[in-house]
Amino acid sequence: MTIAGDPRMSQFEIVLGEEDKVQVTRLMPDAHWMWLTNGWLDFKATWRLGILIGAVPVVAAWVMVLVLWQADMLGFLPAVCGGFALVGPLLAIGCYEISRLRSLGQPITLRAVLRPRIVSPSQVAIIAFVLMLILMVWARLASLLYALAEGARDPGPAIDFIDFALQTPEGLIMVAVGTLIGAALATIGYVVSVVSIPLAANRTVDAMTAMLVSVIAVSRNKGAMASFAFNIAMLVALCLATGFFGLILVFPWLGHATWHCYQAVVADVEDAAAG
Repeated sequence: MTIAGDPRMSQFEIVLGEEDKVQVTRLMPDAHWMWLTNGWLDFKATWRLGILIGAVPVVAAWVMVLVLWQADMLGFLPAVCGGFALVGPLLAIGCYEISRLRSLGQPITLRAVLRPRIVSPSQVAIIAFVLMLILMVWARLASLLYALAEGARDPGPAIDFIDFALQTPEGLIMVAVGTLIGAALATIGYVVSVVSIPLAANRTVDAMTAMLVSVIAVSRNKGAMASFAFNIAMLVALCLATGFFGLILVFPWLGHATWHCYQAVVADVEDAAAG
C-alpha cells in the first residue's frame, strides 16, 4: 500500500494494489445530509427488503434485554447497546448491496440481500474480529467498573442493580466513567469501520489498508464524519425510546446512508479523473 498526495489538497491518493488506486476526497462539513437523503431514497425504493433487514437488530436487541433481565443486569443495557452499535456496520452489508445494485440499475432480489456480493470476505472477517475485540474490551471494562464501584460501597443490604447505578454516589460515578470509556471505544470503532467495511465489501483490499483508508477518510472529513456520527447516535437513541422498534426503519436507512458516505469519500482514481 502506498499513500501519496498533499494532505492539504482535496484529493488524497491511496494505492490498494499494483493497479488499484483510490482517492480519499475532502468534502464539505454538511455532506452528511446528502448521505442521509440518498440513504432514505434507497430505503423508500426497497422498503420491503429494508424492513426485513431492520427486523434483525430489533429481534437481537430484545434477546439482549431478556438475557440481561434474567441476569438482573438491566443496568448494563446502555453499555450493551453501545457495543451492539459497533457491529452495526457488519449487519448492514445487505443494505450496502441494495444501494450498490440500485446505483447500477440492476435488479434487487431477496437472494442478493441474503447472499450479498463481498469482494474481500476474509478481510471483512478480520475487520469484524477487530470490532469484536473492541467490544470485548468494552465488556471487560464495564465489569471491572461495576466490581470497583460495588467494592467501594459501604457494606449494607443488597440493592437492585439499577437502584445502585442511579441512586448511589458509587453507581453514578460508575455510570459517568463507563459512559466516557464507552464513547471513546465507540469512536474508535466508528473511525476504523465506517468506510473500511463497505470498502472491503466492494474492493480487493486487505483489512489493515481498509481500516487505514477509513481513518484517513475520517481525519480529512472531520466535520462531515462527526456530524454523521452525531446523527447516527441521535437516531439510535430515538430507537431506544421506542423500545428498539424504530430500528426497523432507522437501521436500513443508516445502512444505505453509510454506503453513500463511502461512495462520496472514496473514489476510483480513474472515475475522479473522468469527472
